[in-house]
Amino acid sequence: MKRLPLLVAIVTMVTAGAVPPPRAAADTTLPPCPQTDPVITPTGTSDQVDCILHAGDLDFTVKYWSVPELPRPRAVKVTVTDRSGAVVQTIDELLEPSAPGGVGLQDVDGDGREELIIPISQNLLNGGNPNTRFSVWRAPGDSQHYERTQMVAQAVYPSGDGYLVTNGGGPSSRDLTFYLPTGAGYTLVVVLTIEVLEADPATNQALTVNCRAHQEDGLHAVDMTDHQAEDYFCNSPAAKAIWPDAERVQIKRWGLGGN
Repeated sequence: MKRLPLLVAIVTMVTAGAVPPPRAAADTTLPPCPQTDPVITPTGTSDQVDCILHAGDLDFTVKYWSVPELPRPRAVKVTVTDRSGAVVQTIDELLEPSAPGGVGLQDVDGDGREELIIPISQNLLNGGNPNTRFSVWRAPGDSQHYERTQMVAQAVYPSGDGYLVTNGGGPSSRDLTFYLPTGAGYTLVVVLTIEVLEADPATNQALTVNCRAHQEDGLHAVDMTDHQAEDYFCNSPAAKAIWPDAERVQIKRWGLGGN
């Protein structure tokens, strides 16, 4: 008769052990982030503080990590949780002391859904202008999984013809990198360098510029040849917006015959 309570106790222990542990939840004690837009511009800055961002049905808990020897955070962890509080993804990013600002959300490609942007560092390029290295985490459609693409620029925006473009460089030379939004983040299609050939010495206004394409390894994604890509992207809205009043001068590409 004494075996029955013992058996009940054993069954209770086994049943309790079979229950899965509770799922991790978001830290609801953190305040909303003071600034939601990311900072990658040459002169802008924002605070790097522990906080929460919101986009659609997802929360992004932002926590920075540092050590006493460094004045700035050296890493950031972003925990993505759904409406129930369950963790759907954890994003870790190493930072450099020169990172100009905090994590932000922005619909950079114009698809109606915000991307997670993490500024990583800022460096002087092409004549001394600050350019920011940052990661863009994109989730297509209603997916809850974000994919990472690293970029370097002073600005990022839709190109006007279905691409995402980053704009970087210096006072007399601009680098436009065109990306194709995909289910795996962004595919780099082509890079344009638009360079001032002649400028007004009195006003420093660009008079003639040249546009050339390079880093064309991604042209298979848009089914273009080198010639077609240079012609198309150099005449795109994004490219024509750079020194729009200057005369475009074409320089024949070596080995391509100019046709």
